[in-house]
Amino acid sequence: MPEVTKMPTGEYPKSAKTHHLNLEAAAAELKAKLPGSRRQTKSLARESGVSVIMMAMEAGDAIEEHSAPGVVTVQLVDGHAILVADGEAFDLRPGEMLLFQPGVVHNVRAEEQSVVVLTVTGGAQ
Repeated sequence: MPEVTKMPTGEYPKSAKTHHLNLEAAAAELKAKLPGSRRQTKSLARESGVSVIMMAMEAGDAIEEHSAPGVVTVQLVDGHAILVADGEAFDLRPGEMLLFQPGVVHNVRAEEQSVVVLTVTGGAQ
């Protein structure tokens, strides 16, 4: 079984009572940075152990099989991606979201240029 990944780290916006996230603007920013790289990531928010991350992926880019120690959601904002969770394949289209329990082994592959929003719970503040 794959090793559980570490919780996201890095630069996050400052703590706030409310985070208003403009997903379209963030997606456009990341897609503009994609040429010449296979993936761009931006941390959107982190509060009380919940991390929200946006990731833009070029067609054919894949994140290998892994798991997370918290509940995970994966929402496809743009493009087309295949996500395999616990051995079941999901053909994700814009506006679709998956939620899975801690420890579920999963991977994702962008079938075309795609943008996903990941939410992971269970991390330190």
